[in-house]
Amino acid sequence: MINAEFDGGAIESVNFGVRLRSSGNMYFVPTDAGTKNALRAIYRDTVFAFYGILTDWEAYDISEDYGVRRRIYADKENEFMADLSAVFGAGALDDIANFQNHAQDVDYYFAEFTDNQNRRAVGIKKATRFKGTIAARNRLVRLVDDTLVFIEEDVLRLDEEFDLIVTDAHVYILNVGPMEQVAKIVANVAATAAAKVQAIHDMDLSRIVVQIGSHPRVARQAASVAANPNLAAFQRAPIEALAAQHGIKFKELENGRLQCRVQDHAKLIELLDARRYHLDLAGDGGDPYRASGRQRVSAAD
Repeated sequence: MINAEFDGGAIESVNFGVRLRSSGNMYFVPTDAGTKNALRAIYRDTVFAFYGILTDWEAYDISEDYGVRRRIYADKENEFMADLSAVFGAGALDDIANFQNHAQDVDYYFAEFTDNQNRRAVGIKKATRFKGTIAARNRLVRLVDDTLVFIEEDVLRLDEEFDLIVTDAHVYILNVGPMEQVAKIVANVAATAAAKVQAIHDMDLSRIVVQIGSHPRVARQAASVAANPNLAAFQRAPIEALAAQHGIKFKELENGRLQCRVQDHAKLIELLDARRYHLDLAGDGGDPYRASGRQRVSAAD
């Protein structure tokens, strides 16, 4: 997918930028030819890492518990990618003044690439290791003609890969955790899930909505449920039947909607998010199961 949207072997221009944690502002940082070449290599290494993952591309799932690396992507216009889309669309930024005074304040850094077809891609990296060498000031040396030479200047470290790459159409996610920090997923989910989740027919989830702000996992799953394109087709009878197999109990309110017990809130959201199922292969009634990780498959898989 990614190679169809940007040619990493034909990068014609590179800009390097940072976002400061304290102000939230983004700036360009002037770079020399050697740094630009290093950033080109990091872009190519990131794409190489994607294609070294032995899975198909799959859409980012807001409620998924990602473990090992998978090829993940999201539409750039997805509401939860708004902060990343803003980096891609930042345009001409001011150069930062006195960068050495702000290096410890860098939240993440990014590189903006343009290929020979005037297409753009932006690689973004959480600045965890980038500024780590600043703390080693006065203890760094380099090897010159078999002699260790003291480095007097401040030194910053570029990483081997970007956490994600943003193109005009998509966000390609190599490291999910850092991406979610940069994209402020927890805050954005809590802000949107509460309003959307109440659209589930036949279910009164008003008490769950109150909890969303203080329960990030429930908020993520509620947002995933709310984003389900088949939400309006959810049927009461199958929900009740599966809920009974998982010990979820309801009472019917005066308006006809079902409300579950407080202690069953998390289980109900997991059920609605297709993370609870019942399997009976031996014909003995079977057992309920909970899936913290999942991958959608087709009948041919």
